[in-house]
Amino acid sequence: MTAAVATSDPRATGAAVEVLSDGGNAVDAAVTACFVLYVVEPQSCGVGGDGFMFVHDGRGAPAALDGSGAVPLELTTEGLRRSGHDAVPARGGASVTPPGAVALLETALAGHGTISLADAVGPARRYAASGFEVRPTLASTAARSGASLASDPVLGPLYVPEGTPVAEGSLVRNPRLAECLDVIASEGGRAVLGGPIGAAIVERVRSDGGFLSEADMARHRTMAVEPGAVDFAGHTVWQMPLPTQGPSVLGALEHLEPVTPVGWEAVLAATSEGMRAAGFDPAAIVVGGRPKRATGDTTFLAVVDHHGQAVSLITSVFGDFGAHLGVDEIGGPIHNRATTLRMLSLEPQPGAKPPHTTIPGLVTRDGRLGCVLGVAGGIMQPQAQVQLIVRMLLEGLGPRAAVDRPRFKVCFGGDLALEGGHELAGTHPAALSRSPGPEGFGAAQVVGWHQGRLEAAADARRGGSAAVLD
Repeated sequence: MTAAVATSDPRATGAAVEVLSDGGNAVDAAVTACFVLYVVEPQSCGVGGDGFMFVHDGRGAPAALDGSGAVPLELTTEGLRRSGHDAVPARGGASVTPPGAVALLETALAGHGTISLADAVGPARRYAASGFEVRPTLASTAARSGASLASDPVLGPLYVPEGTPVAEGSLVRNPRLAECLDVIASEGGRAVLGGPIGAAIVERVRSDGGFLSEADMARHRTMAVEPGAVDFAGHTVWQMPLPTQGPSVLGALEHLEPVTPVGWEAVLAATSEGMRAAGFDPAAIVVGGRPKRATGDTTFLAVVDHHGQAVSLITSVFGDFGAHLGVDEIGGPIHNRATTLRMLSLEPQPGAKPPHTTIPGLVTRDGRLGCVLGVAGGIMQPQAQVQLIVRMLLEGLGPRAAVDRPRFKVCFGGDLALEGGHELAGTHPAALSRSPGPEGFGAAQVVGWHQGRLEAAADARRGGSAAVLD
């Protein structure tokens, strides 16, 4: 049976291919690739981030794992006001929740994988110690965030050395991250959530006005959750439940299911309504009366192995380089997930999960895998997922063709942006010249079946990489 991988970076794809070629399964390959991304895509993901994962073992419903952290118990409205904030800030210590990224990978590997955590960490550790070449995505994000990162004692020397953002093709070595990965290899996720590394994360966050405590870290667990699902075009589409954007996708498809034929005006309207109903209405996301400028980042990877096991994995530090707060003991940034409360104008609920933009997707037909799909790009994630699903399930396109087709984006404030050649251009010509913001039109990866063959697609919009193994 054929296997396939699609990630946002050729080094991660290569690591996954090597695992699959050596007899590992989809979870082994996905976890190994993800650790590589934690090194080479520090602007998007890392040890200090979080994530969500679907694992499908060939039939029925997928297993759904939630690796996100809860709002710290001390992060209250009153606490924010005492600290001089009217809401959770966009960056800094007060935006931090427990980082569950490593615990998620460890849990998935223990429950569904076949290799050791140490083996999964190995390729990433080598990239951190020996160095890795900067790709355009890291270079452009470092340039965009450089003024803020330069003064950070960890992130500055790594990504804005001597005040100059790293350039494409330059080499970055991260020995502190290599040391952290060594500890993770021997101690697992508890090394990040407790012990000296966990204590250092808490100390760094609190020194910057954050509310994270060692008790919050100790309370964290990767959770098995009940996924949401909707039947659409003879398939079942699976998504993570609230507080993620998953219900936005399901709501949009529910609106579209009875519509015949489905036109792109209907897709646009259904997508907007699905997001509004799920609490992620782009038109309502404004700050100071003006639409907010989106600067978040995420990475997604998809794997299907030779036995039909499939993984849909998304992981993030939320904003570009997260909280812009480096922690020496992890050799990188801590995420700023709690700032979604600010984005959606919500009060913090201590101990509850904050809203999450990150959503892996998975599609089955009669219990068998159809595809795994996901998109990096904040509020573009549900919008692009709906468009990909329409392209594949209604228009009959394969993953590669669906990923390459032009997309629409409803931006913060409600304005519409279009890529050239989109079907909506005739009725919305002004949208062709409207910027979608730094997140662009999203970066999708899809692995799925098309006309009896397994196909993998990685988005050229951010230099993705896909491979199929016979």
